Amino acid sequence: MPNSKLAFVASDFAAYENTSKYMNIFSDLFASKGIVFSERSVIDYRISSDKARAVIGNAEVVWLSGGDTLKQIQHIKKYGLIDTLQKCEGITIGMSAGSIKMAKRVILARDVRENIMDMVIYDGIGLVDYNIEPHLDFSLSEHIGDIIAASKIEPIYGLFDESFIVTAGDTFSIHGEYYLFD
Repeated sequence: MPNSKLAFVASDFAAYENTSKYMNIFSDLFASKGIVFSERSVIDYRISSDKARAVIGNAEVVWLSGGDTLKQIQHIKKYGLIDTLQKCEGITIGMSAGSIKMAKRVILARDVRENIMDMVIYDGIGLVDYNIEPHLDFSLSEHIGDIIAASKIEPIYGLFDESFIVTAGDTFSIHGEYYLFD
């Protein structure tokens, strides 16, 4: 991908060292597959919201990082990035928590391990019409109960690690193991 640009949207806009570390890890993973970006930009408090919107608008790949789901959506909304993310013509990849907030209406199950003490419903980025529960683990019976409760509002795709969903236009495909809570 000559002259391609990557926009890496941080989970915590103030955690510069952690963000830079993960930007490098994921850039190296892309490079190991022959995908080298001519420009890599981090979206966090080190750049202005205007610059962040310009970077995303010109990116061929936007990476929504994992981490604190609620903190990242607050940063995205504070920076006014939702409209820009919706209009981005490149590929948007959501990893872990990044995949959760891609929904139009996010149904976030209670998860004590992640300090989410109650189910949370909020307007997400609006890139997809479905909800994701990443890192699905049926051995966590209490959390499975919380996912089932949340799925009474809207269906939730529980994705095991190494699984992913690809949406392109009207095409929707799931790769790897998953469970639909409905």
